[in-house]
Amino acid sequence: MTVLLDTNIIMDALQERQPFDVAAKNILRRSQIGELACLFTANTATDIFFLYRRARDLKSAQAALWYLLTNYGVVSVTQEDCINAMSTGIDDFEDALVMVCAEKAKADYIVTRDEEFLHSSSSVPLISPEVFLEKLNEPNAQCRRSPKR
Repeated sequence: MTVLLDTNIIMDALQERQPFDVAAKNILRRSQIGELACLFTANTATDIFFLYRRARDLKSAQAALWYLLTNYGVVSVTQEDCINAMSTGIDDFEDALVMVCAEKAKADYIVTRDEEFLHSSSSVPLISPEVFLEKLNEPNAQCRRSPKR
């Protein structure tokens, strides 16, 4: 099973934003042990670096980004992806881009805590971290290893 993580999920884990960090860390851990593949978009990497540096410091932001880049997959963002995102009719460009990239990566789910995003129409199902973990625990859950870059 492959999931594309929205920025808020990764930031919940990195910044230990309670109570959301428990589910976020569980998803990342389960990817590291090979139960699923976690991806994030290249633009999410820049957002995470900016947010984490602002919350902590440069060295912490660099360390966090190195950790993510060496443990999880990154989906590239191209000009075509941006054009496709603009064409979705979704007002939130970041959410639209995540949807386009999830489809391109053939993700099974987009995991997000963004309530408005969760109610969007998407070809890739949108799911909250808690509901995703419940689904992952189902007996028929199909898993495959996270792609290493």
